[in-house]
Amino acid sequence: MSWKAHEIPKMKCENCKKESQWLEIVGSDFICRRCIGKHRIMGLILRTHMDTFNFLVRNLKIKNYEELMQIRQEEIEKVSDLEKHGIFLKKEE
Repeated sequence: MSWKAHEIPKMKCENCKKESQWLEIVGSDFICRRCIGKHRIMGLILRTHMDTFNFLVRNLKIKNYEELMQIRQEEIEKVSDLEKHGIFLKKEE
């Protein structure tokens, strides 16, 4: 068999439909870092503390991208002490 016989599936972000090799699993969706970055807090956590991001996705029981975008700072602070991980956020007004 030649290499061409095996098709490598294309990885696409389910929000913006762009191809990328680096996608994050958010619930049942594959989402690129750029789309996650649209959420101010979760984007910051993903860029600086990947393990904390994965912990939050698991413990907040996020099922898809839409739920990720609805998460508020108070919900994140209930699940994890961000200051313990070195993440300092301004208080929302």
